[in-house]
Amino acid sequence: MSVLEALKYLLLGLVQGVTEVLPISSSGHVEFVKALVNLDYDEGLLFLILVNSGSLVTFLFVYRHKLARLIKDFFQYVFKKESRPISKNGFFYVLKLGIASIPAAIVGFLFSDLIDSVMLEYNVLVSGVGLLFTGTILFLVGKHHYHNGANEITWIDSVLIGAAQAVALIPGVSRSGMTASAGLKRGASINTTLDFSFLMYIPISIGSLLLFIKEGAEMGMSVPSNAYYFYYILAFSGSLVATYVAYKIIFNIFRTGKLKYFGVYCLLLGLLSIVIFVSR
Repeated sequence: MSVLEALKYLLLGLVQGVTEVLPISSSGHVEFVKALVNLDYDEGLLFLILVNSGSLVTFLFVYRHKLARLIKDFFQYVFKKESRPISKNGFFYVLKLGIASIPAAIVGFLFSDLIDSVMLEYNVLVSGVGLLFTGTILFLVGKHHYHNGANEITWIDSVLIGAAQAVALIPGVSRSGMTASAGLKRGASINTTLDFSFLMYIPISIGSLLLFIKEGAEMGMSVPSNAYYFYYILAFSGSLVATYVAYKIIFNIFRTGKLKYFGVYCLLLGLLSIVIFVSR
């Protein structure tokens, strides 16, 4: 067991967790870290399942009460007609989450293999361009303050936020940045937008994990040695803790109008990523 190897996987878990929540692109940062320090880590299916599960478990915990209410309202609306006046808001909210998840599911199904093949050869270049796009959107949206807004996501909002999430399947494009920007520009309040954005992450993440598990069942999920189980657990733990910490600070970031600074950061990191690719 190598201490340096353990630190490498812990670092990747921490980077994944923080950047999954903050509007700065987890995929772009992972590719940047790999290129910057020449990390050649094993992207086995078990590793991918565990590191993505860290963020998922965090959001399931953070939104456990809201999720319980939504599930209760959904089934009460379906099976108890007398409860529909009370449960209809929760029922329609679940439908909006479902609608918002469709674009990303379609894009992922149609283009995931193409994206993976392009990333094999142009990884840090693609993520660098994606970061430039993310930075531009965040800078433009962050120039305005969003202290007031609607407390409800409309049907059109759900479609447009879902489309923004689909765009974020491109490496380097931030999922939370795109969905939050779309919601804010549509006139929704900060809390309403971020809650919807993070709740959207749950079905998409579960769907991705199921695909990983299916692929793993077909191809196997072997690890190079028993030591890697420890490395993967470190990555999972780092992702879980970092996601929670990042979530706790993101609302304050949006409220204080600092989104544009994340835009500048992404622009600089995108340019640096492209420079690293060219220099190699």
